[in-house]
Amino acid sequence: MSNAYDYTVAALSTPAGESGIAVIRLSGAEALGILSSVYRTMGGAPHTGAWEHRRVYHGVVHGRGAEIIDEVVCAVTRGPESYTGEDTVEISCHGSTLLVSRILEALFENGARPAPPGEFTKRAFLNGKLDLIQAEAVADLIHSRSDLQQKVAREQMAGALSRRINELAVEMLDLLGIIEANIDFIEEGIDTIDYRAAATLVGAHKGRLRELLASAPLTRPFREGYRVGIAGPVNAGKSSLFNRMIGENRAIVTEVPGTTRDVLREPIVLDGMLFILQDTAGLRGTTDRIESIGITRAETTVEEADAVLFVVDSSEPLSADANTRFARLDTKKTLVVLNKIDLPAAVTADRLRAARPDIPVLAVSAETGEGVSDLLRALLRHAADSGLAWIARERVVLNARITSLLGSALERLEAVESGLEKRAPLEILAFDTREVLSCYESATGKRYTEDLLDMIFSRFCIGK
Repeated sequence: MSNAYDYTVAALSTPAGESGIAVIRLSGAEALGILSSVYRTMGGAPHTGAWEHRRVYHGVVHGRGAEIIDEVVCAVTRGPESYTGEDTVEISCHGSTLLVSRILEALFENGARPAPPGEFTKRAFLNGKLDLIQAEAVADLIHSRSDLQQKVAREQMAGALSRRINELAVEMLDLLGIIEANIDFIEEGIDTIDYRAAATLVGAHKGRLRELLASAPLTRPFREGYRVGIAGPVNAGKSSLFNRMIGENRAIVTEVPGTTRDVLREPIVLDGMLFILQDTAGLRGTTDRIESIGITRAETTVEEADAVLFVVDSSEPLSADANTRFARLDTKKTLVVLNKIDLPAAVTADRLRAARPDIPVLAVSAETGEGVSDLLRALLRHAADSGLAWIARERVVLNARITSLLGSALERLEAVESGLEKRAPLEILAFDTREVLSCYESATGKRYTEDLLDMIFSRFCIGK
């Protein structure tokens, strides 16, 4: 791969706004020439001689004429050993929005262009510094909100997923080489393919590919957070539990039934994993139009949640409606939370466990905090059982683009396997094998289109 760009770009790489320092990045063939045009030593002299690789320079940036804009530190990295593979300069200046704007203006006046979102990482990809999976992991690292997201992004930046897909690609390339070599001997009636061995290889290949694809459903809860719906009858203490779990009084708590009308969402991180807690309206029959809307939203939240905390008030007998809902709880994603255990008991955990032995029951007091740590541990186990532990162990996660390509590869692989069993014409086997290989190469970026790159790098921030 080579960078087709013949122009130099510049952008602010630190967040916009006032700060102690700001970093402006400059990259391209003319980066060092542009730096020479705006840089002066602390004594006011222009820089002479070559800019040294991996050297930091202390001086000033000036605008038109001899006007000093700011005192700066310039870190120079020459291509191809820079992040982008091009000559790159990172200018550290004072974090005034006015100073940043004026330095950028000086760079633009001397030939640089404003960098669009993701431009620097896009150039790194085009110059072979990163493959496409690693480039996407850069954006994942920037947007990470939990330790696990950060660790997985770092692993994928280091090439963990790329290596697994490249290993699959090499295996298909070897098979394709055998098939295509035999095509040349068709007229001589020579057939040297070991169909049984090839079918065994393809079967094992499918197993590894399916293992990767098995993590695809985990992509959404991993990236966006594991959604936890807090539901149950009115006045069961759902909002109090929500506040206790997030550590602040976010939800309004009163003794008036139906206080919560909308869904409140707050993130928490448990053992490095991101959870999105969702407090919902109390579930009951009502003729109040506004409360009815809240209940409908609560039911939708429960349906779409990855886990549900069904909260029951231990100090009051369950109503007929609550008993009906309790009997219908989804075994796979529900934890029953018996709240208000600091009050005299009308309902016990043993009674609930006897009624639904297939669902865990946790006894807590949102008022005092008793049992809440056990609830959080149970929630972590539930998430681990759902498969997120696989991501935590393997440090691999598939985005929608890679999932689609690997899914297509599996379909074509089925055709290869079928063709080997039926001794299909070698040209057809070669075509299907080549299609599998094409999917792998598209995943890592050995094959790409400009539209695809524009779509991927548009989700980056400016300056990265």
